[in-house]
Amino acid sequence: MAAILEGTSSPVHSAGNSTSLSENTSTTTLPEGVVLASQEIQAKYERPNINLGLLAGGTENWEDVSATDVDRYGFIIKQSPPPLGLRQPSAASLLHLHFLLRPRNMKVRAPAIIDYSSQLEPRHESMREVKWREMAVRRINEKTGVVTYHFEKTLKLVERTFKGIPDAWRASAWRSFLTSSARKKKNYVPDRDLEALYPKYVAEPSLHDTQIDLDVPRTISSHVMFSARYRGGQRLLFRVLHAFSLHMSDMGYVQGMAPLAANLLCYYDEITCFIMLIRIFTTRRLEELYARGFNGLMDAFEDLRVALHRRKIGQTLEAMKIEPTLYATKWYLTLFSYSVPFSTQLRIWDVFFLLGDDGLGVIHAAALTLLDSMRNTLVTADFETAMQQLTHFVDVKNPDLFMEVLEYEYNFLRSRKMQRALSRKASRANAGLLSSSSPRRNEKKA
Repeated sequence: MAAILEGTSSPVHSAGNSTSLSENTSTTTLPEGVVLASQEIQAKYERPNINLGLLAGGTENWEDVSATDVDRYGFIIKQSPPPLGLRQPSAASLLHLHFLLRPRNMKVRAPAIIDYSSQLEPRHESMREVKWREMAVRRINEKTGVVTYHFEKTLKLVERTFKGIPDAWRASAWRSFLTSSARKKKNYVPDRDLEALYPKYVAEPSLHDTQIDLDVPRTISSHVMFSARYRGGQRLLFRVLHAFSLHMSDMGYVQGMAPLAANLLCYYDEITCFIMLIRIFTTRRLEELYARGFNGLMDAFEDLRVALHRRKIGQTLEAMKIEPTLYATKWYLTLFSYSVPFSTQLRIWDVFFLLGDDGLGVIHAAALTLLDSMRNTLVTADFETAMQQLTHFVDVKNPDLFMEVLEYEYNFLRSRKMQRALSRKASRANAGLLSSSSPRRNEKKA
């Protein structure tokens, strides 16, 4: 498996009973050395920074960073001027980097990708904000006064989610989608109960703290929240993963969880992030993907392999003996973190959080869309070139077009799934008719 799967313990199949402090994580059962190491690590994230005179708290680190060096999401984008005499690449040389090869019934010309202008985004987003405000149902908790928003799952909501949730509404929408799914579960734990558990978890040692501490500084360190060691976002990330490893005590911590939590911290406070991370795992099948032996992940890869089987790109990969385990592990476990631009990743999460009740269809569709974008390169590549292409960051220039293709792939997979279900239902019905009609034929013969 890829390095991202390395962890301090093996995940297991179920963590549904881990809704309180687990006995196997208590200070009375953990070895004394583990307890001391955990306490030492936790202290690093809580003590003041003597050199800067700052407490371990805070969120953003603006040392040596100008506001012009940060994109709208908080990622540092310092750029050095190109060397003199460096020519700009031609449009033709960039074709293989973009999503030019579409399904046959989608007629999209190359300029739609190459000439895409992000300057239109702010105006379009402000218009979408108004539409989302009209769809939102405002709810106030009478006891706490906390305001939340609910979005009814309608065709209009699905359509607008594929077009992108405005960033101002993203946190509210995600929470509404996942909370609605969680409430349908038999083992649903209300937010208030999880909020009460969080400070208890933070005060307990965890077997996984050493690995978490190693992973925290290398998780989206180019973001202003996570660039300062032991402070700001790194502190919050450690606390969330620490608490999560105790809550999901049967599963523990695995490296792919860190970018998921870090991305959520860009939109939520630490306690809400903790709750949202639990919701993703328990309502969006990530528990299965991270399960012992990664059997759930292997099942997902088998579904992807079947979807690719009749496609030229799939046949090409099969001929080179390139299985999904070699390139798609990071895609599925981190939900495309580090694989596509952050803006595109958010768009994938928008749809997955809304439609993920039905399984991993959105993730499969995103994987197929990425593979489709590489088709021209892969069909003529050797093994080494193909692997470099498959495991390289994909710089999606037009997220709107990317999502159009993803929607097409999702609907295609869904229709195939429905066809298989209807076929099985018809087969069972025919079998029932045959078995029920046999005695009558026998009676007539008699």
